[in-house]
Amino acid sequence: MFWPKEWLPHEVGFRHVRLHSYGYNSDWTARKGRALTVHDFGQALLADIYGSPHLRKNGDTPIVLVAHSMGGLVAKKAYLLATRDPTYASIARRIHTIYFLATPHRGADSAQTLKRVLSIARYGAKGFVDDLLPGSGTLDQINDEFRRHCGKVNLFSFFEGVPTSFAGIRSSLVVDKESAVLGLPNETSRYIEADHRGICKFESPVSPNYAILQQSFLTTIENIQADSKSDDEHRSEMKIISSFLHVDQRPDGTLLELKEKEHHGSCHWIREEPAFQDWMQEPLNAEGSDPVDTAAHTDRKNILWLAGRPGTGKSVVAGHVIRFLEACNFDCTFYFFRHSTQAATTVSGLLLSMAYQMAKNNFEIRRSIVAMAEDDQRLSHDDHYMIWSKLFLERIFRTDTSRRQFWVIDAVDECSSNNLAALISMISNINCKVPIRIFMTSRPGGQLERLLHHENTQCPVEASQTLIDEILSRSNGIFLWASLTMTKLENCYTIEDKHDALRSIPSGMDDFYLRIVESIVDSPSCELVKCILKWVICAPLPLRADELAEAVKWDIGRTLDAPPGQLPSIAGHLIEVDDNHRVHILHLTTSAFLTQKRDEPGFWIDEQAAHGRIADICLEILCSTDFAPPKSRRAGAALKSTQSPLSDYAATNFSYHLMHSSSACDTSLGLLEKFLRSNVLTWIERAAKTGDISILYHTAQRLKAYLARRAQYQPPMGVETQIVSGWIVDMYRIAAAFHSGLLSSPSSIHFLIPHFCPPKSMIHKTFAKPTKRLRITGTIEEKWSDKLTSYLFAEEALSLGFCDWYLAVGLRNGNVELYQTGSRAFGSARTLRHGKKVQRLAFNHSSTLLASFGARKVTVWDIRRTSSSAFQALWSHRLDFAPSDLKFSLDDETLFLANPNQSSLNIFDVASGQERESMLLHAPPDSPSDSDSSDGEARRSKAWTPAEKIRLDESLKLAALAYRDGTAAIWNVEDFERIGSFEKEGFEDVYLAPPILDLIFNPVFELELLALSYKDEELVICNPWSLVQQASYRLQYSLGILAATSDGRILAGGDELGAVHLFAFGTLQPLYRIERPDEQFQIPGLVFSSDNLRLFDIRGQCCNVWEPLALIPRGGLDDSSSEPQSEEVANNDTVASRAHFFHWGEAITAIETAFDGIVLFVGRQDGTIDICESATGEAMDNLKLHDSHAPIQQVDWNDKEKILFSMDIGGRCILAKVEFDPQKRTPIRVTKRLDHKEQTGCPFQAIPSPQGLSILLHTSAGVKVVAATEDSTKGTIVENNTLYRGSVRARWVIHPSNPSYVLALGDGRVLIFDWSALQPLTSSEGIPADGITCREGIPWISRSGSTYVGSVFADIRTQSCQFAAFDASQVTPDTKNLALHTCKIEALGLQTVVGLIRSTLYFLDTSGWVCSINLKNLDRATSYTRHFFIPPTWHTGGNVVIKVISKTAVALARGERLIVFHGFLELDEKVFF
Repeated sequence: MFWPKEWLPHEVGFRHVRLHSYGYNSDWTARKGRALTVHDFGQALLADIYGSPHLRKNGDTPIVLVAHSMGGLVAKKAYLLATRDPTYASIARRIHTIYFLATPHRGADSAQTLKRVLSIARYGAKGFVDDLLPGSGTLDQINDEFRRHCGKVNLFSFFEGVPTSFAGIRSSLVVDKESAVLGLPNETSRYIEADHRGICKFESPVSPNYAILQQSFLTTIENIQADSKSDDEHRSEMKIISSFLHVDQRPDGTLLELKEKEHHGSCHWIREEPAFQDWMQEPLNAEGSDPVDTAAHTDRKNILWLAGRPGTGKSVVAGHVIRFLEACNFDCTFYFFRHSTQAATTVSGLLLSMAYQMAKNNFEIRRSIVAMAEDDQRLSHDDHYMIWSKLFLERIFRTDTSRRQFWVIDAVDECSSNNLAALISMISNINCKVPIRIFMTSRPGGQLERLLHHENTQCPVEASQTLIDEILSRSNGIFLWASLTMTKLENCYTIEDKHDALRSIPSGMDDFYLRIVESIVDSPSCELVKCILKWVICAPLPLRADELAEAVKWDIGRTLDAPPGQLPSIAGHLIEVDDNHRVHILHLTTSAFLTQKRDEPGFWIDEQAAHGRIADICLEILCSTDFAPPKSRRAGAALKSTQSPLSDYAATNFSYHLMHSSSACDTSLGLLEKFLRSNVLTWIERAAKTGDISILYHTAQRLKAYLARRAQYQPPMGVETQIVSGWIVDMYRIAAAFHSGLLSSPSSIHFLIPHFCPPKSMIHKTFAKPTKRLRITGTIEEKWSDKLTSYLFAEEALSLGFCDWYLAVGLRNGNVELYQTGSRAFGSARTLRHGKKVQRLAFNHSSTLLASFGARKVTVWDIRRTSSSAFQALWSHRLDFAPSDLKFSLDDETLFLANPNQSSLNIFDVASGQERESMLLHAPPDSPSDSDSSDGEARRSKAWTPAEKIRLDESLKLAALAYRDGTAAIWNVEDFERIGSFEKEGFEDVYLAPPILDLIFNPVFELELLALSYKDEELVICNPWSLVQQASYRLQYSLGILAATSDGRILAGGDELGAVHLFAFGTLQPLYRIERPDEQFQIPGLVFSSDNLRLFDIRGQCCNVWEPLALIPRGGLDDSSSEPQSEEVANNDTVASRAHFFHWGEAITAIETAFDGIVLFVGRQDGTIDICESATGEAMDNLKLHDSHAPIQQVDWNDKEKILFSMDIGGRCILAKVEFDPQKRTPIRVTKRLDHKEQTGCPFQAIPSPQGLSILLHTSAGVKVVAATEDSTKGTIVENNTLYRGSVRARWVIHPSNPSYVLALGDGRVLIFDWSALQPLTSSEGIPADGITCREGIPWISRSGSTYVGSVFADIRTQSCQFAAFDASQVTPDTKNLALHTCKIEALGLQTVVGLIRSTLYFLDTSGWVCSINLKNLDRATSYTRHFFIPPTWHTGGNVVIKVISKTAVALARGERLIVFHGFLELDEKVFF
């Protein structure tokens, strides 16, 4: 019996202790000699600890070493080696305690005897035996060094108290006390009544010697916990997880309530049940397989089901089991389904709570979920399929933990019936390798029993009649309902009658409640009690006692000063208060009774009126000074010290109460309109400060439902209704478009975001009235659009893929562009070089790998940001076919390629890239026909006909093969059998069906749906198992591509003209249509985001990002669990307004200001240059100086000489005189001065001269000056300097004080040249300037009017920025040394430099903020300034084209549109570093 493994984990206090064992070969009986010594064993132990993934990932967790005999010397040696080697220094710091069990610190006399025996018996010499000899130099060296370094290590030395018998001849102490005890100050020593071998071997857990060690270990654990900072880390991580999962505690209140109902001695019977004992003791399965594989169809012993009739005490038993498991030191998580709270009936609520508790109990799981939160992964808290897949299958079940996990789920039958099948399927298909045991309770029979037996779950344990009689005999309070219900059920003989009986209030309960109500009515506190009950019943979640007291004050004007514990007595015990001071209704029948309308007047609560009154109070609070907007930007909307305790409740739930209130009341609508006109921005700011703005989605959904119900009775024509309708759209769009900006700066909702919203939006019209000081000009959409943004490409986009972290777009030129999809949405991440056109893309399920296909080659990429091989190709394989589908297996170990040419699946090993045996999806030649019809031979021949395309379902259980004759063959891939062929109705064996353009399985396997799009414009869904057509829909144009949301709700299709259609997948009911653009574009790629809120399509050279409101799940927080997935309601406005489509060919590439800031020159991809008015952003004229479709790379303006310099990508450089008066709008005259075509391609750098007569060009051939001549515009080369030939080894800037000089900034030096002749004015060594670098991508910026030259270097690896600058006015040929001022800012990412005005350098950070830093005294700077952020949806991919055009204005290119921000640079916020 290996007691460290079998006994210690179950001891009290060892719950969070991880046990590891290490060994070494010290077998002295081996014939062969071994030169290994204690030093060698110590090195091996240290290397094993360092290499252990379990120990390495646990960070700074303390390590305790327990060693027997020579193992103690090995442990000491390993510790000493760790203190010497910097590689292992972290291990040395982690070693907290060492336990020595009979360790011969000063040697053992028996070693001498052993050495003689080995010599006589001619056994090979053993080096470690010499180390054990008394007086050994090895021991002396270890002891001396250990004494000097072990001061911070706690030592426990145990010595043997019983001599060891040697073959019955003699007995003696192998290691005496003098050798076993070190005698150091930090050492505790004692003897153990055992011999040398027995000191570490015990007969049972009650052995006294075992108890000595166990108690000593427990003392060490307590000391570690007292000294460790892990509690703070644990709290910090759990706070992150709580915010991420929206769960703040485990359901201890319900557990405590059940404990109080458990009578002493009851429930012990469950422990004696053989099924329960088997369930607890079921051994963990062997290692070596993926824990997320689908479970085999065998009897499952990891799930135990306790079934009993209502009132038999199942919940009490569940509570007993929970406490029993925790007393046994097991990791136990639990959940109680309850009909009384809607949120407590959802599968998502169960999964989130279980994940929270597992993270609290288990280090590895906690770290895994924290990593999800830190990666900004989005989790839909209402989508249990996403939660199960992303949180459990891809995270929790993949954590490397051998510790058994126990789940206790009470009242599973109270789970929403629509989701019960999904829950049972989830838990029943947990792989047997996952160390989870599940205990469930429910009523017997019904849907649950059918599902459990279908899933081959262990048979239930029936609750005994003895327990029923015992609980009923002692029942009181809530057990009255159980007793009355049980009596009623005895006379029910049908399922329907039983359900009616359970839903109704037993007649005896009416009498019970009436007696309580009569006593309340007769009391002086009747009004108070009715107010309390109204709030408790109507609140969607239990109120805190202080919130309830404040609610009473607002509602009836009374100050409630009773302590929380007294509230049940005041309310006639119709409510309960838990340990967290939250107030609950006594029972679901309590609410049903009190809200039951009666003809006679009495004590009852009108729910609609109650919700209306509560909604009014919430809105009054929201309209109060608690939510007043800040008077200035610097003031902020800080929380007031006198804020109402009900403020948070009002902010979260006002819309919930509105949705449930009466539609006839105008008071609430008026208050709502007042709130939306005044304090709504502060409400949004408060939400953003919590780090979660999903409340905007939920509020918009509720308000939409409120207006829809109101419209049934009153015409929606009033001003209030129009304002609310406008804000519903605004809330959706603000959350989508400004998510990252709001979270990084919540106050921006007051001063920035209203200006960025469309002019016709309600937020803009109310809070962003245009002023001369703060305005945005240019081409901006007047109204919100479903399209959030677009990515533009130089090449045609051919394929599309999406995962939790990235959007991938495959281009015709062979590149794969990756974009981030976290909080820094729309940011470019990386470019992968596949080679030639990329036709298909697929991510694996854990978002760590990407497969790309193109040019007859498939490549798998590592896309983990923390991997050493990040964004590198793991392997490539040549193919002789073009796959019609790519999919990774659920365990990410295999890659499936659908081969339509051979009607087969080609399978590759993901790790090695080796091709496995392919799977043929057609019958062999001699197989019998699957039909008795006369065309059996035709069907057999068609079995060998190549498929047009093959599609796989997400679980890789089914495959659908589309053939040219319009039929689709369905295969069960898992069992490798053909299910049959599907033909759409009306074409069965009669007519030739139209070809299938695309087909897709519903991602939710349990829904059993397959969608097919035909060339005759018809869309069809069928059951792939029964091959029965279930629905069809005919469109005006055929759908060439299909996509589906991961929750199976919505089906999307792109038609041949470029429109996108959305349908309910289960019914094909049309939900929405995104109109086609002005030009006709085919859609080769269509995909949904992981959270199903966004849709991406590619067409031409553009990828569009859509977020139509139809994608937002109906019901949100309130009723998502009760709505079937197949039922969607079409929006009233089912057609989206036509959105603007950006065009790559007209995109802006360069911006330059001219004529004292009045005019902007705007270069474009098509080679033209617009002359725009900066005040309005409108184009006044268009210059066509360059060849068509030669993108403009650079535009510069010489204001003194009125010379325009432009350069295109082909290296053509033009100097042109531009004459006109922008004030008077005189005709524009353009005269070319110089037109030079650089033969070596586009120069590294081009600088026009201050006189406007020449250009300095730095090319791969060197540096030269090209000057204009009077008789020709071609120009002449004045000087050709080959000093910097072949690479960018210098940056050139015009001297700000002496325009006849030009400075060359090289690595660590500055050279000065005469402009006219390009002659050096300094020596070849130049002026020394430490810190100047000329790496590519680090431009040095200078500008007319500023004496400073500055640069910024962004270090992606360390996420920091290094600023550098110098005053160039002090640089002369006589300067001996140049002082460079530098400043490094950590945790700051750089996108691009925006401009330089005087001594202020402007830049754009990776979060989209336009920032600035003063270059004066740069090395002493302590802060930089944030001005405003560019909305992330305004980015169009690639490099950002942005420029500061004045001290108050910034110009931005948004595709082909020019946007000018006026006055926004005057907004400032200091950021200290």
